[in-house]
Amino acid sequence: MLLREALHRPRLRLTLLTGADELERPVSRVYVTDLPDPRRYLSGGEIVLTGLVWWRDAGDSEAFVAACAEASVTAIGAGDAVFGTVPDDLVDACRRHRMPLFEVPIEVSFRDIVDEVNPSLWAQRASGLATVLGRHRGLVAAMAAGARLVDLLPPAAAELGVDCWVLAPTGRPIAGTTGLAPTDRAAMARAFLAAGRLPAQVTVDGRRVAVFGVPGRPEHRLASWLLACAVAPRPPLATAGHTRSPGGHTPTGGDQADAAEASGLADAAAELTSLVALERAQVDEALRIERRLSDQLGAALTGSEQVDLRGRLLSCGLPPESTFLVLNASLTGLRTPPELAVTVCAELVGPAADRVAVTDAGSPDTVLAVLAVSPEQAPAALETIRAGVAAYGPGLGNGRLAVGVSGLAAGPGALGGAVEEARHALRTAVARDEQVSLVSADELASHLLLLAGVPADTRRAFQRRLLAPLLAYDRTHNANLLRTLDSFLAAGGSWTRCATLLHLHVNTLRYRIGRIEQLTGRDLSRFEDRVDFFLALRLPR
Repeated sequence: MLLREALHRPRLRLTLLTGADELERPVSRVYVTDLPDPRRYLSGGEIVLTGLVWWRDAGDSEAFVAACAEASVTAIGAGDAVFGTVPDDLVDACRRHRMPLFEVPIEVSFRDIVDEVNPSLWAQRASGLATVLGRHRGLVAAMAAGARLVDLLPPAAAELGVDCWVLAPTGRPIAGTTGLAPTDRAAMARAFLAAGRLPAQVTVDGRRVAVFGVPGRPEHRLASWLLACAVAPRPPLATAGHTRSPGGHTPTGGDQADAAEASGLADAAAELTSLVALERAQVDEALRIERRLSDQLGAALTGSEQVDLRGRLLSCGLPPESTFLVLNASLTGLRTPPELAVTVCAELVGPAADRVAVTDAGSPDTVLAVLAVSPEQAPAALETIRAGVAAYGPGLGNGRLAVGVSGLAAGPGALGGAVEEARHALRTAVARDEQVSLVSADELASHLLLLAGVPADTRRAFQRRLLAPLLAYDRTHNANLLRTLDSFLAAGGSWTRCATLLHLHVNTLRYRIGRIEQLTGRDLSRFEDRVDFFLALRLPR
């Protein structure tokens, strides 16, 4: 109901004193009070009826109207019973705050107004609920008949007066009313993953966007979709020299406009979420069925039994004569529900290739994925996965996501070696001790690939024996021996180049190298000792 409809009741004989250009405001309820500050009992959109018992002077009028305006009240009705008329300062205060004010004649009780207005409000609410339920039934029926979210979302959002987008946590677009730039999708995904509570707020291209969550399976934010909603742009409606908001409600201040917009977006999102959830449930069910077949392929790749690998590939929709990438990923440090790592990994590889298989490889934290890609597609697929890994960072909290990717494997016979390559790459990614990291086999020099297969305790012991004396000396004397050693090896053992690089005199450099040899018992003129130092410096400390 609009304020115009509520006031147009001949039986009530209400007289509008100010706010003739504010009659398109919506009315949520009628509230009667004589408190000087009723804000704590108001939620916005009310017609506030008052007998003016609180009024003593102009300051009281200002305080009362300001409180109502801050609470986003639609209008104030003042009764004549106490003073016989409405004080002029109350009219002035309402005019300043652009608050509609009407006079209630002494012979009309507030109960008469409540009884006249409330039945109309209830009838309109019932009609609105019936409209919502009818629209929801129609959408469910359309989806059951085979319609998809990408087709249903735009008309549903247009009917609700919003623009909206459904994205994966990585920013991958799923459906939407308009296109979005990659930077805008990334901003929405970051806001979704990093928010302490939902809905989150983010400004995109000058528009305020509310971001809501649509849980999937498992129920974790890393596995959820996000629904981002913004009020759809509309031509401005000029009224008496100012512009009304899209809902017809002229804001009396920034806070009121924000509250009205947030409420409208929340209502629209609540209706659209049920539609998005239907699509998500269908996607989850399809992935559950695919997972059974992928688990059989994973068992064949990680087990020692001789199996028909070609048949397992075909059952997963992977042509046996393809070239493949193998991905090995771990998600640790989170109190994660079962299958979260698989869901996250499926989101990483799904956009990278048309045909993929994902399995937990026998561990809830470690995932194995096989992608069928051509040699020409492989670089783009790797970059897509890399971007997805980075996008998950804001939502990990204390967790870690590490990914290793193999080189290309031609045919089923090369998959075993690709699995081992991906495992070595994953060990290197884990050893980097970063929250999100991806290492591909192409990035690994041969010595790093070999070191990735060495147990971590052995690597640490090797590094400690060589570098611990230098670290201790640097801590005590601030001598920069470790940096000097690294620069000396990078300069290929050239005294002149290293001294220039470090801005040192050659004699100073010779003194430092001598101290390094004395502390470690090694001879840097020997190639074998230089190799040992090089490897120790390349291991993560």
